Amino acid sequence: VVVVVAVVVVAFLFVIRPTTKITENMASKYDVKDYAPNGPVAQRIASVTPYFPFKGIERFYDIGGFLKDPEAFQLCVDVFVERYKAMDIDIIAGIDARGFVLGPPIALALKKPFIMLRKKGKMPNSISGSTYSKEYAGNDSLCIPRNSVQKGQKVLLIDDLVATGGTLTAGIELIKIAGGEVVECACVVEIKFLNAKQKFEEKGFGEVPIWALIDESILTYDGMKDKNLVPDPSQYKDDGEAH
Repeated sequence: VVVVVAVVVVAFLFVIRPTTKITENMASKYDVKDYAPNGPVAQRIASVTPYFPFKGIERFYDIGGFLKDPEAFQLCVDVFVERYKAMDIDIIAGIDARGFVLGPPIALALKKPFIMLRKKGKMPNSISGSTYSKEYAGNDSLCIPRNSVQKGQKVLLIDDLVATGGTLTAGIELIKIAGGEVVECACVVEIKFLNAKQKFEEKGFGEVPIWALIDESILTYDGMKDKNLVPDPSQYKDDGEAH
C-alpha cells in the first residue's frame, strides 16, 4: 500500500504539476490590461476567428472560432471586464443573439444585471422599438423587457460585431425609450470601412462611443483554406438566410 501511495504522489509531482504550470505560463503571455485595439490580445483572438463566404458576404466573421478556444474566449471576456470595471455603468445589455453569448459572463464578472434586447415578438411584457435595416438582408426591430431600465440608468450595450451600425442604433434608441442612457457600444469586431459612426451621427447618437477590440485589418484567417473546417471547398454551400 505504501509503495502504491508513493507512486501516485510521484506521478502527481512530475506529471500533474508541470501541466498546471504550463497552463499558467500560457495565460501569462497576455496582459489584459493592454486592451489596445489590434494589440497582442486582439491578435490572439483574431487568430482563431475565421471568415467564410456567407449570406452573400465575401467575409462573414465567425465568432464561433474563438468561443471554442477557452483561452481566447477567456481573454475576450477579461479584456471587456478590464476596460469597463471602473466605468460608471448600471446595466449590461446584449443584442440578439450573439450579444447573449458575450454579455452574461461580462455582467457576472462586473456584478451588474444583464438584460436582453431581443427580436420583436420573442419576449413577453416588452417594449418594441422602430424598424431598422439589417446589415445583410431585410428589416427587423428589437424589444426590451418592460421596466428593466430605470430613468437615468447607464447602460453598456454589447454585440459581437458592428458593421453599418443599424442594429446598434436601434438598440440605443430602445434604451432611450426605456429611460436609460447608453454610455458606450462595445463589440469584439468593428468593420471600419463601413463607417458605423456615420450611422450614429445620422440617427442623432453621435455622442455614443463605439469601442471594438479588433478590426478587419487583422482578421486574416480564411476558413475556406483550413481543411479542418472545410475538408472539401467544392462542397461548401452558402446557405445563410436572413434572420
